[in-house]
Amino acid sequence: MYFEGPEGFYTDDFMFHVMGIEELPSVLYQYTSVDSLEKILASHTLRFSRLDTVNDPEEATASDVPLAASSVFVSCWSGMQAEQIPMWSMYGQNFSGVRIRLPTNMFTGRKDPLVFEKGGAFIMTDSRHLITRKSPAMGADSCAIIGPNKVYYSDDPAYRNRKLVYRQAGTAHFYPYDLGMVKGAHWSYEQEWRFKIAALAFEAQFPDDEYFNKVTLDFAAYPFEAKALFIPLAPSALDELEVTLGPRADDAALKEVERVLASYAPKATLVRSQIPIR
Repeated sequence: MYFEGPEGFYTDDFMFHVMGIEELPSVLYQYTSVDSLEKILASHTLRFSRLDTVNDPEEATASDVPLAASSVFVSCWSGMQAEQIPMWSMYGQNFSGVRIRLPTNMFTGRKDPLVFEKGGAFIMTDSRHLITRKSPAMGADSCAIIGPNKVYYSDDPAYRNRKLVYRQAGTAHFYPYDLGMVKGAHWSYEQEWRFKIAALAFEAQFPDDEYFNKVTLDFAAYPFEAKALFIPLAPSALDELEVTLGPRADDAALKEVERVLASYAPKATLVRSQIPIR
């Protein structure tokens, strides 16, 4: 099932009928290091990484806009309650880190995500994030977060290398709905859900002029200045935090996690991994 045109393929119908998503998860999981856990809790923020800095170099390409991945920031999660050995190995500090669990409505304002016809789920927060670019390109100021949406896994270039700009009667329309929502099939073991922040607004309309084509769309000459955004978390969401200690974590790691939680999230729950591993 593939959609041509500016409406994109990542729609509510695609999520429900093609991907088989029955409902959005109420909690999400992230595998990380003890150091990263402390940074999250000490700052009360969640890092959104720019997609051209993540471990998949094929992320978020577009057929008509070079370096399109640099215009998208993401926070990557798992929706699987059962622990995943590959995730512990790749992201969980070689089985010695932690897995955090937070409610899906973790951002300031604690608003629940809503699924829209285009682009999937969407959340409005009570905080604003500013994305700056090299002048004279214009940045963005928003309180919107796209997601959480499940990544679609495919090797079909019709999904992975989409067109973003549609032109009509002197006007250029920018449609990044699908950008950053597809990964190659070899990543499918992750079963990833992600939050996404787009630097250029969905369905934005621009004059199809020299400024748009040679400044707005030139992400090489006029790059986005930050490589990451740090989005505030609601303190009450951190009260619901559950931390799972990695299967190879030793007593020193246990004491360090206990110290971090006592300092920054005293109401959080700490449990040990259920995976036996040497």
